[in-house]
Amino acid sequence: MFSRIRFNRSFVFAAVAILNAALWFALAPAARADDVVPDATLGGMETVLYSFGVGPTGSVCTNAVDGADPKGSLTYVSATGLLFGRTSTTTSDGDGTVFQIDPTGTGYAVDQFFTGAKTDGNDPRHNSMTLVGTVLYGTTLTGGQHDNGTIFSINDDGTGYLLLKNFDKTQKNNGGDQPHSCFAAAGTVLYGMTSEGGKKGGTTGDGVIFSYDTSTGTYTALFSFDGKDGSDPHGQPIVDPNGTTLYGMTRTGGKADVGVIYSFDTKKKKYKVLHSFSCPGNGMPTCVDKSDGAIPDHGALVQLNSTLFGLTSVGGKYGNGVLFSIRTDGKHFKILQNFGEPSTNDGVNPYGSLLLSGTTLYGTTQLGGNTGNGTVFQIDTDGTGYGRLYDFQNGNDGQKPIDNVILLDNTLYGMTEKGGLCGNGAIFAIVLP
Repeated sequence: MFSRIRFNRSFVFAAVAILNAALWFALAPAARADDVVPDATLGGMETVLYSFGVGPTGSVCTNAVDGADPKGSLTYVSATGLLFGRTSTTTSDGDGTVFQIDPTGTGYAVDQFFTGAKTDGNDPRHNSMTLVGTVLYGTTLTGGQHDNGTIFSINDDGTGYLLLKNFDKTQKNNGGDQPHSCFAAAGTVLYGMTSEGGKKGGTTGDGVIFSYDTSTGTYTALFSFDGKDGSDPHGQPIVDPNGTTLYGMTRTGGKADVGVIYSFDTKKKKYKVLHSFSCPGNGMPTCVDKSDGAIPDHGALVQLNSTLFGLTSVGGKYGNGVLFSIRTDGKHFKILQNFGEPSTNDGVNPYGSLLLSGTTLYGTTQLGGNTGNGTVFQIDTDGTGYGRLYDFQNGNDGQKPIDNVILLDNTLYGMTEKGGLCGNGAIFAIVLP
């Protein structure tokens, strides 16, 4: 089993300088909700904090065993001042890692190398680990006793890794298996979803909503999806400020089998479909529809008072995904931004979640931008002020972000699945203009 590895130096790379035209364009009026897309970025300055695969030298690709292919996002622990994240695999084709890094880009350390089926988890994926007290909680998609995923914990200083739960083996009427994302927390109780399993949906099942009480170690399957009301959720729910209502999305299922938005009352065990996404004429894979999105891949919703905001990876006016709002009662669904307008450098295919800060939303797209390698964007909650903060380039600055960013002071932090110095992905920081 791998021991904890610390890299004393990290590769700190000043990314491709923002074009003068982009800096000039930062002074131009912001795009509004009619999908006018600025051709250049708003001028956010990007720095690569770490390129997966560089090892202790910090400047060249080595044969060091390191994380690779991060598919999730970062958690900031204020008590230690550190960022924590996971990678889905390693540079040696391993089972993934948990790592820590200082926001300055120093002190990168692998805290846990997953060891895979039977003994440990494998392939941790989307969103960020959830902090409860001084402990971080997360999931792996596969691995564990039945190779159907695990729940694990690790202390907020990177020590004390524990495997807490092995998800059930694949069979009818199990308690859920194969979670793609992590949790929402209400006190000591975590809420999550599995992409398969449950009491409905045949042998493999359509997935479940579950709870895990960190104080007792009790796992409970709360609701089984049946296809008509959603199926195959890859994201995680959020908890309403009332502490009892969950809001979430499924990747498929619903009237057009391209996903739903739902609410679930954890006290009354009452489930409600708030919105079924559409795909006119079964127009896969893009589901072009000027009034709706389709397939929210693994994103979580964000909430501002009685309004929810989210992303779909396809659908919308151009078939390249949308950013939408909807009331918590399911009324007033509205597209705030259609991504990927033709003949522009706009972002395409947002796969992850949004970050809400005040009345500004931040997010990423996997593709698009001036080189097609993805973007980081911002937009106001009323649908105005849309603009790209950064376009990922063909160099060493990272490529293809598929999850959300977090905000510390005036800087966004996130990860890209590909790119970086070694092509294994990167951790980046973007100073807001």
